[in-house]
Amino acid sequence: MAVEEAGPVRPRHRADAWAAWLLTFSAGAVNALGFLALGGVFTSVVTANSALTGVALGGAETTLGVRAALAVLCYVLGAAAGSWTAARAHRGGRSRPAGFLLLELLLLWSVAGWWLAADGPDAGQGTAVLGTLAAAMGCQNAGVRLTMGARAPTAYLTGLLTGAVAEAVTARRVHWQALGNTTLLIVGATTATLLERSLHDAAPLLPALLVTAAWATVRAAPRPGNAARPSAPHRPPA
Repeated sequence: MAVEEAGPVRPRHRADAWAAWLLTFSAGAVNALGFLALGGVFTSVVTANSALTGVALGGAETTLGVRAALAVLCYVLGAAAGSWTAARAHRGGRSRPAGFLLLELLLLWSVAGWWLAADGPDAGQGTAVLGTLAAAMGCQNAGVRLTMGARAPTAYLTGLLTGAVAEAVTARRVHWQALGNTTLLIVGATTATLLERSLHDAAPLLPALLVTAAWATVRAAPRPGNAARPSAPHRPPA
């Protein structure tokens, strides 16, 4: 049995790595859209948004603090939905790790479709879009954590970067994944910024397409739990 299940492991890990890279790129794009077009709030940086909420409670930047509090709330709701979807997908002995990405895709494509139809959000509509994108990021981060583990963070890189610095100082070793993920996040934000400035209506299509590619990559990879069982040996008639 061990030999039969070992076959899909390498392609599965390779698919997970590609999907994580695509999701990190997408997270950079979504955070850039939140900052540039939706009121100066990030969609997945809960630490910064929580601090902005506290600033508003202290009596300063009230409007910005309300948006930040909404982003945190929607992120939590999205993380809960993503966790439930990812955990449910593993029940019954069959692994469907791409399930939580379908929920994220529903949110991202809803935003992209509405954005194109409405020619971009105004102030009131932008708040609803911000909440939807924050929920998508919460869904992504929770789902990735449950299906790929802490080794593949895609939007919250503070812990990964801190560990990389500590490893470089104490073990004299370069943590290439941390550098790669940070670079991808920056490139995603840069790409979304260029799109938002030159092709405003097309900007939300970028994260939706990237997550679609991640879903297709993970969905196509063989999974031990889904591997076809060998057929019974043919017995000649008596």
